[in-house]
Amino acid sequence: MKILYIDTEKFWRGGQEQLFSLISGMQDAGHQVMLASPSRGPLGERVDRLGIEVVDFDQGTELSYPAFRRLYNLMKKTSPDIVHFNTPLPVLPGGLAALALSRFRGARIVTVCSRRVNFPLKTRLSRLKYNHLLDRILTVSESIRKTLISNGIKPELVETVYEGIDPEWIDAQQTDHLPFSKDSLVLGTVAHLSEEKGHIDILKAVSLIRRKAPKTRCVFIGEGLMRGQLERYAAVLGIDDIVDFIGFRRDSEALMKHFDVFCLPSLSEGLSSAIMSAMACGLPVISTKVGGIPELVIHEETGLLVSPSSPEELADALYRILTSPKDREHFGKAGRVIVESRFTIRNKLKNTEQHYNLLLSQG
Repeated sequence: MKILYIDTEKFWRGGQEQLFSLISGMQDAGHQVMLASPSRGPLGERVDRLGIEVVDFDQGTELSYPAFRRLYNLMKKTSPDIVHFNTPLPVLPGGLAALALSRFRGARIVTVCSRRVNFPLKTRLSRLKYNHLLDRILTVSESIRKTLISNGIKPELVETVYEGIDPEWIDAQQTDHLPFSKDSLVLGTVAHLSEEKGHIDILKAVSLIRRKAPKTRCVFIGEGLMRGQLERYAAVLGIDDIVDFIGFRRDSEALMKHFDVFCLPSLSEGLSSAIMSAMACGLPVISTKVGGIPELVIHEETGLLVSPSSPEELADALYRILTSPKDREHFGKAGRVIVESRFTIRNKLKNTEQHYNLLLSQG
């Protein structure tokens, strides 16, 4: 197959990590792949190092005629069998470009979109583009699939394909330098520093348990616009001496192995790649009952789930895990088993490829 992937994100987040593994896997499977994305973004740079063609593509707004022309000309030139949108912004111009090529030039192009967020569709335009410009929407969780259908998307268009990681690759990751102290129990998270990830709730929870669990260190790996606000808030709470802001790290999986507990109290989440990596590292996970997280983290089996925006409940869960070596070991081992059985790159590639083949066979 000839597959064109399109991504408009300029930062490295979970969605870009998952697309990178998909592109790499499809190339290894013998398919001809290409990426359209901001060429100087981290995704484009990594894909380019694989020897895969990266076409510079940027888009400011959804209703962008230049984006339509750019994608129309790119599809006309490369004749892809599949166009797979990794972010929602290019679905409208890209879907229209594929439709125009199909109607006026007889070039059938299968259009696929990944959906990683569990937000409801707010506009009629969103429902129109998903229902009429896509052949398949691949959601990363059942929760997202149900949300789309309840918002008016045709059920036959929506399928769940769980994202995945490579546990053996994670096992092999090492770091020569640990940028935080291991004198204490390390409560860590890896996430873009944005409001929906719940970092503020972690800070509030840590401040509540500091006296009861004094040998605790909090580590944030990730970068984002909220960093300054979070650093100031840690100081206001009087816990800045035990909170480390590490920034974006390419070796986050290696660093994660030195955590004792992984915490991601998201306010909204599709399915977290960082949680998958933490479970592959054998870490107990504390997260929230939102989106697809309960499909990944099983309460009282691989970790603990709390209500979103509830720092008191989060503090109780953190205190329990930090003070119970038995729970940490039990949850960590169970999490590794679940990742190996359900959330691997191998499964993701196989299921995605099956959808591609099915859609092409229906032509």
